[in-house]
Amino acid sequence: MSQHKYACPYCGQHIEYGDAHCGMKVPCPKCQHPIVLPALLGGKMTSSLRLARAGAGPAAKFHFTFAGMLLALREFKHWKIVGICLVPFVLVAGALVAASVSSRHPVAPLTAPVGEEVVEPHALETLTDLTRADESVRNQLAAVNRAFAAWQAAQKKQAEMHNPQRGSANPAALPAADGAASRAQQKLTDARKEFDKVFAQYQKLGGAIDYRRQLP
Repeated sequence: MSQHKYACPYCGQHIEYGDAHCGMKVPCPKCQHPIVLPALLGGKMTSSLRLARAGAGPAAKFHFTFAGMLLALREFKHWKIVGICLVPFVLVAGALVAASVSSRHPVAPLTAPVGEEVVEPHALETLTDLTRADESVRNQLAAVNRAFAAWQAAQKKQAEMHNPQRGSANPAALPAADGAASRAQQKLTDARKEFDKVFAQYQKLGGAIDYRRQLP
């Protein structure tokens, strides 16, 4: 029995057939496309026709037909890899489209929300002045407290020097005690006037703390 091999010109399937099928037009067992089996001289007539599974033969020439292209696409086994490779290109294309749309519709400048107050430069300057005024008031309040303590000590000393029951009192020291008490009183008065001045400026700038309650 003589056997012959022939590759389908459309799908490349190897076909094994006998002498009886030489020159016959038959459908390809795989792609069903009509093909003509070559007529070969010699050999014993047989009636066998089957697919050849053994060793791969030479590749058949591919014919660019619609059926052949569909078959090749259907049998392609690496579509998943192709999809993964296409993902970066799709992302880049999407970014370019978004950038193009954004350039056509420029973003409006940010504005202050309705109901919220915009801080202006002069407002910041006023706030800074208020902070300085508050610090001045607290410093002057401390000065008043020191002057008040010194005045109390001078008064106590003056009272002791003028006490007739003190046998050790030195009459010559009385003017010095009186002068010290007078000077302490004047310093306290000046400190109170300076406090009133800086406190008035503090209130003018919007200060809300009543530091006068902390005066001695």
